[in-house]
Amino acid sequence: MPAAQTSAFALHVEAAKRLLEELELHADSAMNAIGRESGTEFFAAVDERDRILEELDAVVDALAHARAIAGPGPRGGVEPSLLNDMARAATAALESQEKLLLRTRQERDRLADALQATKRTDTVASHYAAASTAGRPQTFSVTG
Repeated sequence: MPAAQTSAFALHVEAAKRLLEELELHADSAMNAIGRESGTEFFAAVDERDRILEELDAVVDALAHARAIAGPGPRGGVEPSLLNDMARAATAALESQEKLLLRTRQERDRLADALQATKRTDTVASHYAAASTAGRPQTFSVTG
C-alpha cells in the first residue's frame, strides 16, 4: 500500500478506535442511568450510541474502501499493530454492549415483576377490609 494510502488507512483505524472507545463509554453511561426515576439519561446515552454507530459505519466503509484499493496481499501493507489495536477496541466495545444488554434485560424483568405485583390482590389488605366491614350494618340511610 503506498504511503498516502497507508496513512489514510491509519487515520481511519484511529478514528474507528476512538469511536469504539466512545461507544464503550456511552454503554457505561447507559448502564449507570438504568433504574433512575427518569429515563432521560438512559435514552440520551442510547441516542448517542446510535449516533456513534452511524459514524463508525462510515469509518468502516472507508476502511473497506482503503483496503480494496490496496489490492491483494496479507494485510495490504498495513501495520499489524494497527489492526490489533482496533480489534482490541472492538472487543471491548462488544463486551460493554453485552453488559448493557444484560443490565437492560434485568431492569426490564424487574419492572415487569413490579407491574405484575400491582395486579395481584393483597391478601392481608383484603383480610382486614373484610374484617372491618363485617360488623357494620348493611343498610343505607338517607336521614342518618
